[in-house]
Amino acid sequence: MSLTLFITFATGLTFYLIYCNRKSNTTVTFIQEPDKPIDPKSDIYIVFSVENSKRWELQNHTFGAQYDGKFINNTNHRFTDWTVTAEVPENYWVDSTWNADFSFYFTGDKPIPIEHVETADYMRQFQSDKNQLVMKKVPNSRGTEVLGKNSKSSDSFMIGMIMYTPRIYEITNIKITGKFIYEPSESIIYHILLIGITISVVAFLILIIIRIAVIKQVKYYEVRQKLDSDIIVQAFKTFANFVDAKDPYTRGHPLRVAHYSREIAKRLKLSDHEQSEIFWLALMHDVGKISVSDSILNKPSKLSEDEYKEIRSHVTKGYEMLKDFTAMPMLKEVAKSHHEHFDGKGYPEGLKGIAIPLEARIVCVSDSFDAMNSDRCYRKKLSKDAIIRELQIEEGKHFDPRIARIMLSMIDDKFINEIENLDISDETNYKP
Repeated sequence: MSLTLFITFATGLTFYLIYCNRKSNTTVTFIQEPDKPIDPKSDIYIVFSVENSKRWELQNHTFGAQYDGKFINNTNHRFTDWTVTAEVPENYWVDSTWNADFSFYFTGDKPIPIEHVETADYMRQFQSDKNQLVMKKVPNSRGTEVLGKNSKSSDSFMIGMIMYTPRIYEITNIKITGKFIYEPSESIIYHILLIGITISVVAFLILIIIRIAVIKQVKYYEVRQKLDSDIIVQAFKTFANFVDAKDPYTRGHPLRVAHYSREIAKRLKLSDHEQSEIFWLALMHDVGKISVSDSILNKPSKLSEDEYKEIRSHVTKGYEMLKDFTAMPMLKEVAKSHHEHFDGKGYPEGLKGIAIPLEARIVCVSDSFDAMNSDRCYRKKLSKDAIIRELQIEEGKHFDPRIARIMLSMIDDKFINEIENLDISDETNYKP
């Protein structure tokens, strides 16, 4: 079991590292058109500004100015190998530059002051069919990378120049190309995979040690079985804790849903094995929320359409995360289908009635009950009477009627009182 987990996590980590490498080697392009306002939500853009005190007029009625270019990086990734191409007016002249490698392309005559004709910048200009400034990241310089918004540095990276133009000019027609660096350690997925590998390696070593120690004992099989069981409990508890850590308002939610679901399975007269299995399925039903942004999970106000789509995506992301866990095939199905509705109006596939797996229908009722019975960032928990009315109203709509009635009986006989305040730190509560 531990070796299988190690191979699963190691394979996942390998593919994730390959994914990050490919993303980091993908060149992206952003266009800032002069007749369109800059989208402040764009992944990256640059604004060139000129302070009034840094603009002056020459005797020949041309204008000089210090142009300060500020990068805005709205992602969590460093931006590197960048090139900024800006259109400038005919007869421009750049006197000096900083924080980038500059190239100058001009048409027509250059209005260069006579005292500058022997300068290095003058010699670096190229005849062209278009007036452009090309600014590139300084090679092998980490200091000229554009840091992401999660950087601890409060200083914005600036590039700039002193430029002379025949009229007052604002730089607005800009093209940016470059690469975002996807550091594996920036994502919680990376840390989960590392923890999983560590747990599986430790578990594997423990198994080897125990195997050697008990091989001479009659009860070797029982010892190994118990150890495997404990490892499963600890592994599932660890993943449940990851989900809890993402959303403090739903702390203990996976564990409570697991206990409610197991009791429903028991009252449906499912086998002991099926009752134990549905406990694990319910415990992992929300694992996809690990990949949802904290700011969305903990948002107290109404979600936007895009934010609501991201919340809904946790079912498919959970399915993807669990699809290779073949030892328990229904694990991924419950993660994907626990928001399907009995009347076919749920998501992600709009399954209806018994087309929805029984396990997912059970978890749907347990999940909904616990959501109504818990404080959330956007509302206080509902009263028991309000919850009962909601379960009755949604029989045959949101919920399988038979399962909804079982949940009502669990409220009536006060079974839920035993589960509402479970100690999530007590490992015995994670044993089905």
